[in-house]
Amino acid sequence: MLPSKFKNFLKLFLANILVFLAVAIVIEVGGQIYAYFHPAYKVIPFAPHPVMGWRFIPNSDHIVTGDYWYAREFSAEVKINSHGFRDLERSVEKDKNTVRIALLGDSMISARQVEFEKTAGQLLEKRLNKEFGGKTGKKYEVLSFGVDGYGVGQMLLNWDTYASKFTPDFVFLYVFERNYLRTVSSTWCQRGFFGIDNLRQGDSKCLLIRPSIILRTKPVNNYDYVLYIRQQGFNSRSRSLDFKFIEPKTLEEIKKSFELKKHQKILHYIKRLPFRKTLPSDYNRFIVEQEKYLEKEMDGKRMIRKRETVLGSILPTIIYKLKEIRKTQSLENNWKNEAMYSTGDSDSLSWFANNLVNLKTLQVLGGNILNSKSDFIIVDSFQFHSDSVPPTQFSSNWLKNISRYFNFGYIPLYEGLNESREKGNSPRWKYDMHLNEIGNELFANSMFGYLETKLN
Repeated sequence: MLPSKFKNFLKLFLANILVFLAVAIVIEVGGQIYAYFHPAYKVIPFAPHPVMGWRFIPNSDHIVTGDYWYAREFSAEVKINSHGFRDLERSVEKDKNTVRIALLGDSMISARQVEFEKTAGQLLEKRLNKEFGGKTGKKYEVLSFGVDGYGVGQMLLNWDTYASKFTPDFVFLYVFERNYLRTVSSTWCQRGFFGIDNLRQGDSKCLLIRPSIILRTKPVNNYDYVLYIRQQGFNSRSRSLDFKFIEPKTLEEIKKSFELKKHQKILHYIKRLPFRKTLPSDYNRFIVEQEKYLEKEMDGKRMIRKRETVLGSILPTIIYKLKEIRKTQSLENNWKNEAMYSTGDSDSLSWFANNLVNLKTLQVLGGNILNSKSDFIIVDSFQFHSDSVPPTQFSSNWLKNISRYFNFGYIPLYEGLNESREKGNSPRWKYDMHLNEIGNELFANSMFGYLETKLN
């Protein structure tokens, strides 16, 4: 016969289990009812592209609700035009009385987290026509060429392949840390984002679906330039790097190095670097894998209603948050060992090599744009989106100096975004982290301020 203490313990334990189950059922049922009225969708709006890696499917539409199990912060309808961009239908030929502005970038330009009328491009277009249309007799068009997940190299290819054909008068490029990191990676490892599992058979490597930028350098004078960068997948040999000339050893040395006079020698060197673009290696495999994924996971569709359990979605969120906290603490406590590398692992490029590849890409892109008789303006959002670590905190200095050196325009957008956030008006969504309506308005205003000095 069981002791009375054990019987009481067993009863209490079972009672707690029943209470837990009852609460769980209430939460799950209540959550599913709420999700019914605030539906979330899984969307695969991208198709493989032989040059740029991927792009939106032309003449398509979908609804964006974020990554949660219900529409947590927004639900935005997205329409893609016949050219494959989230924009109005535009003619390639430009009327002689039209001033065109092109926006290059990633998801910060496509801005699928807000309604189209509230995107930075549309806000800018309306304001230009309102304030300048009557005075100048001209029509102003702001064309969006943003595609989610693009690095700076893909923005260059986007300009060469599509945007340049529309002969814009001004070209704004939105850039921040993630764009730089993508430029030095030929992969995308987020499962299901493009409708592929993203792994090669027989190993754990992700599919190489990004175009690549290749730089090669040789020793110059007494400086030890040992750099061989290939975006076709890194290993210890291809990452061989002893970039002593531009890689200061202490934070104080980094601070002292960001003067235009000291940068000029490096920028002149960058201008002479050889530069070559390669196509996505796994393009054909990308096509096959996406078709298989859509058939298996999406019932052959491009958009389906999310059917997730409420409780099942909570645990992964908690685990993700804990990992992010640990990662941030690691970077803050040991930036020399971790932050010098783009992701902290041995297969990632030093941030300084990463910076060099992107500066060279910006120089080529800017040169192509200026040669087309368009103005090129870098919109700098470094130091806003990510909690930057010491080496990346000075990337804005490089962007300012490269803009002065090569006659590019420059907008320090991060200053306005941070100021708004400090005043309690967050310019980005709390969970999704993309620019919200406030952020898009600040972005539009910054471009208008720049154009105002040029159009008057």
